[in-house]
Amino acid sequence: MNDFLLEAFPNPERKGCPDESTLKALAENRLPLEDPAGLHLASCSECYGEYRHYRLDWKEAKEAESASVTSVSGSNDAKSSAIHLAAKRPSSRYKGSFLAVAASVLVICGAAIAYRYQHQTSTAPVQIASTAPVDAKVDLFNAPTLRGVDDDAAPLQEVSLPAAIVHLSVTLPRFSQSGQYEVVVSQDRGGSQRVAKGFGTAVDSNGKVGMDVTLDLRAAKAGSYFLSTVRGSDNGTYYYPLQVK
Repeated sequence: MNDFLLEAFPNPERKGCPDESTLKALAENRLPLEDPAGLHLASCSECYGEYRHYRLDWKEAKEAESASVTSVSGSNDAKSSAIHLAAKRPSSRYKGSFLAVAASVLVICGAAIAYRYQHQTSTAPVQIASTAPVDAKVDLFNAPTLRGVDDDAAPLQEVSLPAAIVHLSVTLPRFSQSGQYEVVVSQDRGGSQRVAKGFGTAVDSNGKVGMDVTLDLRAAKAGSYFLSTVRGSDNGTYYYPLQVK
């Protein structure tokens, strides 16, 4: 299965890939698998390879730490037994956590493969949320922005996205700044009823600021939502109408 994941989903352009610190956080159990970056692992061979490398390094460091604790306590048999057992338990937890990660990735990949097979062999036009990742682009460069929850002054450009795992390439509005952004899909403009979220790093290229982010919209029902961009350093939030289809 590891070899399958390393080759099945090539992403040489690294679209929607999380940064190194996020992959390390996933590998060291500091981020849950439910995070969009965790879902991204099942559709990107490059990210899965990096994740597996960080995971193995982390496990080796933990095992070395446990072995060191056990050897220091060897002078007292009773204490040695107690510390040895205590050192063993974290190792079991780490092994169980690693197996849980592998099982989750296996389930996601299995669902993607099953969907593709069913989609290719079935002639019935059944509409379901896609489990296969979808690439999408949104250009907001000339779009007026709606900031805050009570400003309805300007008509806004409507964005349309599918109910799927979306590798989204976003061109931010004119005068946007580069840096870390959070992208949120919510049912209300206040952002309290969130459906999906993702994180990305916006960079300036040829006078336009853009970024890549992964959003999991498989649980979203068809209808109207709000897409918001939140710049991390100043918490500035801008909203755009969104249709999920």
